Amino acid sequence: MNADDLCREKFEIVAFLEGTVESTGQTVQARTSYLPSEILWGYRFEQIIRYQHNIGEYLVDYSRFNNVYMVDTSYCSAEELDEELYQQQFTQESKN
Repeated sequence: MNADDLCREKFEIVAFLEGTVESTGQTVQARTSYLPSEILWGYRFEQIIRYQHNIGEYLVDYSRFNNVYMVDTSYCSAEELDEELYQQQFTQESKN
């Protein structure tokens, strides 16, 4: 699937993050869903779970649950990229 295919598809991704508050035993859940029109090609989610070495616990920053950042991503699908890289390697080897 490439960036153009993504816009034409009809699906929904549902994400859940669930944990337990240690002191109360209460279950905490954050959830959201994404339609193709809401998915950003070439972006990643920010890290929301951090391990605090000084206290020996994992902390979750729910305020960053939907935060993303841009990454260098090809516009084509992984399959198309793999084929392109293979062709480049094949062309380079045949020149040698």
